[in-house]
Amino acid sequence: MTITGVDHTPEVLTVRWQDGAATRFHAIWLRDNAQGAAFRHPGNDQRLFDLTEMPDDIEIADAQIVAEGLEIRFAPDGAVSVFAAAYLREHAYDRAPATPDQPVWGAELGRRLTRHAYDAVRDNPSARKAWLDDVTTDGIALLTGVPAVEGKVCEVAELFGFVRETNYGRLFEVRSEAQPINLAYTPVGLNVHTDNPYRSPVPGLQLLHCLTNAAEGGDSVFVDGFRCAQKLRTEAPDAFALLSRHRAPFRYRNAETDLSNRTAYIETDETGRIAAIRYNNRSAAPLDLPFDVMGDFYAALRRFSRALHDPDGEMRLRLEPGDLVTFDNERVLHGRTGFSGGARHLQGCYADKDSLHSMAAVLSRKSA
Repeated sequence: MTITGVDHTPEVLTVRWQDGAATRFHAIWLRDNAQGAAFRHPGNDQRLFDLTEMPDDIEIADAQIVAEGLEIRFAPDGAVSVFAAAYLREHAYDRAPATPDQPVWGAELGRRLTRHAYDAVRDNPSARKAWLDDVTTDGIALLTGVPAVEGKVCEVAELFGFVRETNYGRLFEVRSEAQPINLAYTPVGLNVHTDNPYRSPVPGLQLLHCLTNAAEGGDSVFVDGFRCAQKLRTEAPDAFALLSRHRAPFRYRNAETDLSNRTAYIETDETGRIAAIRYNNRSAAPLDLPFDVMGDFYAALRRFSRALHDPDGEMRLRLEPGDLVTFDNERVLHGRTGFSGGARHLQGCYADKDSLHSMAAVLSRKSA
């Protein structure tokens, strides 16, 4: 976007754009975000000075459109910075924040879910970017053709980041065990849930890799928690407010571990946009909310729970050996139907979303 004009007072710069928009910037914001080797490290773009090192009375002394964008000279220190037009446009804060709801999905996602080929994702940057974009957009993506070898799930996580080790280990087994430390290690069906709400921070991503599946049943079930939260906000705003305002306790403990955390069932960001879902009935500790809130909170939670368990919102997948699903543990709930008969063995691990977002951004930058 081209800059067509600029005006300034000592305190405020106004930039006019080719599309007719105008955006304002404070002098102190511009000085704090000054560009160039004198202000930012050229290797990592980190700031080289502290706010306390700037003069208290920062002003805009001059502003001129130049070939590179916009050149600004500050007073009283005489610092000069050139801002690219794209940088100012991207970081313009003088506008009403856009807070559209995220695109969400229900059972129909199963009919359009892209099956990404593992070999392509491993070897081809554009294929890897497409896989990561699906995780970011839908909260879930499926890889096929992953060698059904134990430990491979961790190698897949390392295609974008690092394995998040927990008390379950670097990876965990999902199969029937004689002395299970978690209901996941039994053949019973599991209601949909998010993992580890008793942990702070909660692991942002989960990867599940199917090694064997000869059982009857055992279909994987996935639900878009954002869809259910949006529905709750539309149909019962008071219930949504209760679940997003009050933090509930979660706990996990055994002979070797005791983990607890307080978090909202529905987390929103500063604009009110839904940011995260926490739901795990097995790990919910006794509620300790104020007496006058408790009854309404339970009613709200029951309503949300019914939405999460609505079959219209369930995407069901029968994972076959070589399938690996990656999903956002702060958005997509997962469960499974009960199974019997033949063997069913999955391995899983956790990872953090910042690594995935970082890899996607780097791949985008390299392909630009």
